[in-house]
Amino acid sequence: MGGTCLYTSKYPFPKKVKVMNKGVLSLIENKFLALIDLTYQLIKMSIFFWLTLFKGFIFLGLTASFCTLLEAVDEILSGSGLPIRKLFRDISLKYKGNKRLSLVMFGLIIYLSAFIILPFPASVNANTASFIKFGFLYIFVLTLVLFTYISWIKVKKELTLKQTILYSFYLMMKKFLRTIFLIIILIALFYLTHMNFIFLIFLAPAIYALGVRFVLKNLEG
Repeated sequence: MGGTCLYTSKYPFPKKVKVMNKGVLSLIENKFLALIDLTYQLIKMSIFFWLTLFKGFIFLGLTASFCTLLEAVDEILSGSGLPIRKLFRDISLKYKGNKRLSLVMFGLIIYLSAFIILPFPASVNANTASFIKFGFLYIFVLTLVLFTYISWIKVKKELTLKQTILYSFYLMMKKFLRTIFLIIILIALFYLTHMNFIFLIFLAPAIYALGVRFVLKNLEG
């Protein structure tokens, strides 16, 4: 009576808090490690993409290298557990017969890039030159998006080259929202590459392939 009241809890709330904290920290740690592992996988896939591209002499190996990258990303995310080197070696063999498509797309990309990068003659009005460059930049991005659709369809469907190109045009127009998402991803990657060229070598190809997978997943006409 009149003394100090001492409260002793029978329930170990501090212990529960510690267990919860440990659980949250463990979850964060697992997520962080998973992110590190994914980044490492993306870097490896980007490197093997460039190796496959150069192995095909760039202008002849463009389609094979990108289709292989798309399929490799799909395999990794599905948890196949196969080494990336083996995936690229085995998958790339399926797309070796697409040299004509690679040559046409590579030539088109170089042609459009020349109009974007190279300066116009001094006689051309600055506003006119800017308008023309913007137009070619727009066509350049759409060409990359079309090539993305073509590559995705080649990975997912068994069609002739003519059917693949026509179907890609059709999907690019019909799936307008998905096309916009692909353009946004491309613009973001161009910006990051402009800020840091190393990003282009080690991450950009695989990140784009990863974005393509999420945007075009379950794509139907």
